[in-house]
Amino acid sequence: MKTLAFKSTVENNKLTVPDELFAEMKDLNHKEVRVILMMEEAGEFDEQAFKEFARLFFTKYAKNIESFKKLIEQFKE
Repeated sequence: MKTLAFKSTVENNKLTVPDELFAEMKDLNHKEVRVILMMEEAGEFDEQAFKEFARLFFTKYAKNIESFKKLIEQFKE
């Protein structure tokens, strides 16, 4: 599974994707994706903390992808 992390703004209930990421997202039209949305509270965002969180999360996620897939399938039932 490929992961992308970026900051965005919600406008009219839609997220914008930075232009530089479109090349990495080619051929995604009508494909399922998994999304984790983290909403900042006023004054709490720390860029370094976010980068570290993303690195750790995606490292653990990549190592445990099969466990996550099984868990997702359980919730579909």
